[in-house]
Parts: sequence; structure tokens; C-alpha cells
Amino acid sequence: MGVLRERTVLSMSFSRSRIAAKLQEMVSKRREESGLYNEIADLLPLMESGRLLDIGTGTGLQLRVMREMKPNLDLFGLDVSDHAIQIAEKYLAHKNVDLRVGSIEKTDYHSGFFDIVACSSSMSYWKNLESCFNEIYRILKSGGLAQLIEPRKDIDIDEAVEIIRRNLGGESRFRVFLATNLNKFGLRWGGKIGLKLYEKGEVERIARQSRFGNQVKIKAVILQNLPIFMQINLEKISKQS
Repeated sequence: MGVLRERTVLSMSFSRSRIAAKLQEMVSKRREESGLYNEIADLLPLMESGRLLDIGTGTGLQLRVMREMKPNLDLFGLDVSDHAIQIAEKYLAHKNVDLRVGSIEKTDYHSGFFDIVACSSSMSYWKNLESCFNEIYRILKSGGLAQLIEPRKDIDIDEAVEIIRRNLGGESRFRVFLATNLNKFGLRWGGKIGLKLYEKGEVERIARQSRFGNQVKIKAVILQNLPIFMQINLEKISKQS
């Protein structure tokens, strides 16, 4: 087994663990409290009705924000971790959200099923970007949109960590220490355990090789004052599924 394959297996094994789910719960609660999930939702063209899938939904708090914003939208969440989905079921109880364990590389959803596919900070776990993009294309309706908000590889990590520290002004020392070091580890050393961050041009090249073809738009965005994200829009305009 090659080094990259070993790192990918390690990353996927950890991401599915109970420990990872509890860490994710702690981080996602902070993101909800800070308003990050509202900022992400505001970037989406949310309609009053229709179907939306959140890839890598984790503990479901992004979907909880979306439910509050659009009560009549049919919401779906997908995550590789059954432990994370169990936590999501707790937070989304009685909110009529379809939650499933699985990978976006191959799903059981019908072709042309979703109006919107959303994802935030989960692409780094995908083993094969092009295959995942093709599956997203398949399950999108004609005219549907996929929007991914992901951290970029080509960023100033020290600047990003300092902004995170400032954003946490007033929080306990332990919380600041934990948040800054978790983010620093993920941005600087995540590749050592199989996480993969991408540069804008790299994602654009792979996306254009997928079934989305030229219907790809990527731009840098600032969230929570952090200039580290890119917004990836993939539009399905063909009627073929």
C-alpha cells in the first residue's frame, strides 16, 4: 500500500470515528454560534421549496440553520460517519430532515433528484474529486446548482490563525488554544494524515474534466473575516442525467 493510500485510509478511518464526531460537534457548535453557518447559507440561492442535499453534513447544524431560514425546503444530509449522523439526528429531531450514512462518490439518490447540492469544508476528505463531481452532476436536476465552500491551499496560514484568534476574543483561554491549534493543524499538517487542500486552479481543472464541463465558476470568498475560502459553483444545464 502506497504512502498516499495509507494516509487516505487513516484519514477516512479517523473521520468515521466516535472521537472525530465529538470533536466535530464541538467545532460545529462554535461555527453555529459565530454565525458562520448563516454566512454560508446566505451564499446559496435557497428557494422556498425544493430539495437540498448537504454533503458531509456532520452533526447537522448547517442544516438546522437552513431549516430556520426556509421551513418548507426538503432537506437531506449525507455523511460517511454513522457517529456524526447519530449526533445530527439529536439536533435535527422533529425537523423533518432525511439523514443518511454514505459517501458522495456513489449514492442511492435518484438521478435528477436535487435542486441544490451544498458542501462546506468536506471536500478534503474525498478520495476522487472527479468521481464525486460526476455523482453530484447525476443527482442534480437540470438547471440545478452545486455550491461548495472550501478552504484553499494557497493561503497565509499564520495570518489565518491570527484572525481566528481575534475572532475568539472574550472566549476562554482553553477554547482559544483548542480552536487555533485545531485549525493550524488542519491547514498546515492535514495532508500528512490524508486530508487534501486544493488550489483554485487545481479544482477548476478537475471540475471541468467532469460532466459539468465548462459550467464551473470558482472565486475566493471571505467568511468570518477569514480570506481562506473558495466558493465553487457547478451548474447542470444539460437535460441528460
